[in-house]
Amino acid sequence: MGLLQIIVRNMLRKPVRLVLTIIPMCLAFFGFSLIVGIDNAYDVEFELDDKRRIVTINRQSITQPLMQPAIERVRKMPQVNDATFVTWFGGYFLKPDQTFSQYAIEEDNYFAVFDGIQVPDTSLPLWKEDPTAVLVTPILAERFDWKTGDKIILTTSIWTQKNFSSDWPFTIAGIFYAEDGTEEESMLIKHTYLERNRLFGRGMTSFFVSRIRPEYDVNNTITQLDNLFENSKSPTFTSKESAFAESFRRQLGDLALMTKLVLAIAVLVVFLLTSSSMAQSLVERKRELALFSAVGYSKRKISSLLVIENILVVVLAMLIATCITFVCSWILGQILVDGPFSDIELRFWDIVQITAIAISLGATGATLPLLKLLKEDLSANLKSAI
Repeated sequence: MGLLQIIVRNMLRKPVRLVLTIIPMCLAFFGFSLIVGIDNAYDVEFELDDKRRIVTINRQSITQPLMQPAIERVRKMPQVNDATFVTWFGGYFLKPDQTFSQYAIEEDNYFAVFDGIQVPDTSLPLWKEDPTAVLVTPILAERFDWKTGDKIILTTSIWTQKNFSSDWPFTIAGIFYAEDGTEEESMLIKHTYLERNRLFGRGMTSFFVSRIRPEYDVNNTITQLDNLFENSKSPTFTSKESAFAESFRRQLGDLALMTKLVLAIAVLVVFLLTSSSMAQSLVERKRELALFSAVGYSKRKISSLLVIENILVVVLAMLIATCITFVCSWILGQILVDGPFSDIELRFWDIVQITAIAISLGATGATLPLLKLLKEDLSANLKSAI
């Protein structure tokens, strides 16, 4: 009988115990892999940092405005290729739970800074002619079945019109294709329309976005830009675009900390289960181990077989949990098509990392029981094995 057959038969000798051992391990690995997948859904660092864009907000808070004329000081910096200002609209369509991102943009400079955005020619005529025109992403248009020329109303608690109404009429001019790594559901509003019709806040904006020239260092530019407004009425805080996007991600909690906590729990659960299972198995298999010793197996070889068996159990639980995570992420992607949870994914290196953790836990979980085994005289159990 080959070694692999011996290992597999030993694993399956008590199916009920195997199942009861694997189930809690699966839950531990599932919780960890799901948190990693959610973390990936908000990870935009790699896509955005290549754009060499930085975002400037009020140092007090993103809810505090910046003065629009201050953008000219940013544009005069030699490091800045171009800059634009953006205002958060914060509305909803028909019902308060039907929210998405809406940005009031400076029409002249926005597309120069976000040069990866594509606007089809069919969307341009109405966008240029109608002050109330808006551009939407394809996924957002599909969500609400919006077509070019549709009249819609967005309600916002932030901006009140001059007629004291919180309902703002808009016209769908067409679609635009957002850059990779940015929001898949968003709307672009003309800032001139917002500025002309809002009751208060004229001359103010939410944040600046600047694109840095290739020959300048982004981090140094960030420092110099903030120093530029150090003594102004509105001191600024500037960060890379990826870090700015990360700040929105923090609204759901610190996923990095959550990942570490779930990983710690998963490691503890799997370690305790493997150690307990191995210790119980060694007590029950004294006869079998004595026979292995009698036919010439060394203690190290016997220990190796037991470690491999333990690792296979943990890896099996990990594989099942990973498959469940893939299924759940697919289901969530079908149901929650309009949110970040629709993008839950496990990347290749995540799976490699989780596999390495599983193998390590399988090996370390068997360590303490096997140390006791190595000190025992297996031949003492030979009489009971005959």
